[in-house]
Amino acid sequence: MTSVQERRPTRPPTATRAHPRLFAVMAVCSGVTVANVYLAQPLLTLFTRDLGISPSSAGLVVTCAQFGYAAGISFLVPLGDVRRRRPLLAAMLSATVIALLLAAAAPGLAPLAAAAALVGGFTVVPQVLVPLAAELAPEGRRASVVAAVQIGLMTGIIGSRVIGGAVGEVLGWRAVYVLAAVLTAASGLLTVALVPREPARTRTIGYGRLLASLPRLLRAEPALRHASLLHATLFGAYNATWTSLVLVLTREPYHFSTATAGLFGLLGLAGAVAAPWAGRFIDRRGALPIITAALLLTLASAGAYALGRSTPLLMVTAIIAVSVAVQWSQIANQARIFAYLPEARSRANTVYMGAVFLSGAICAALAGACYAAFGWPGVCTLQALLAVAGLAVLPFARRHDHRHLPATTA
Repeated sequence: MTSVQERRPTRPPTATRAHPRLFAVMAVCSGVTVANVYLAQPLLTLFTRDLGISPSSAGLVVTCAQFGYAAGISFLVPLGDVRRRRPLLAAMLSATVIALLLAAAAPGLAPLAAAAALVGGFTVVPQVLVPLAAELAPEGRRASVVAAVQIGLMTGIIGSRVIGGAVGEVLGWRAVYVLAAVLTAASGLLTVALVPREPARTRTIGYGRLLASLPRLLRAEPALRHASLLHATLFGAYNATWTSLVLVLTREPYHFSTATAGLFGLLGLAGAVAAPWAGRFIDRRGALPIITAALLLTLASAGAYALGRSTPLLMVTAIIAVSVAVQWSQIANQARIFAYLPEARSRANTVYMGAVFLSGAICAALAGACYAAFGWPGVCTLQALLAVAGLAVLPFARRHDHRHLPATTA
């Protein structure tokens, strides 16, 4: 494998001119497909009522969807480096639609959980589209294009919880899965139609060797290690407070209902609003200033969260700040690794997202333990410590970029 020290970021030779509307369509498709992973979250009460199961059993559907998504990232996304993307996307989208329809027709918990796992596994379409968008982006606009697709992702995650719950209340949970299948098919057909045709790959490797290359890629590429650590700490901080937030909002002094507390999730759209500016800045000035700002914003929001225990305005400020920070960090770190690894973007994205998901899961568990032992201040302290850990990685990333990456893309 060629070391990153021996090459400069270059545009892959297979890149072709993209349709003017392709990136907007990619953003929509990313939002629609990532929403499929989160469909079950607002439907748990409906599952219990319709299928006659306990709330804890209903939660298995959510768990299976998340595990399926993690498996899809690990075993399907790397194929983007060795297979033509149009047929790969068409196959994944078709399988997702079938899995969604199986979920809609599920007669009980076990078939529904199995279908949810399949939905999660095949609907990793956004993790193929983001590297592809970076490849097709015009020179000097890679981060802006990645930001546009990330806006679709964030909107889809938040929208699935709000719209899915509303449709489920009116039409039932099965209708939610049918609607998701229709939207996935429609957005998928349009995306596949606009993705440029690629020539057959002249060089490829076997599937086993492809998966085996993932740990080697992490060992060989310092920029990938830096990006994975930087966003893993920040996403872990974000996940830690977010998973415990509902416990604060539903108790003294707020006493909000679960539904009202859930509406605070809409504040996360602030990240989507701030994403285009971050993309343009990264294209002009580089990724590390934005990553630094995101980590400092996360550190500051930990203090605002702690004070927000009794001050609603500070709580809202903290939610907005950390939502902006996590979006900025995602865009900047992905733009950075895509610049360093033009021929292995899908595999780099697999390693990167795997580290991020693992950190999110671990930090959510740590947050639960901190809340049980120290209450909300303990969770806020955990967020602050994770932000400081991310700041400690920055000097290594700066030193590496100074030596190996041109100033225009650093």
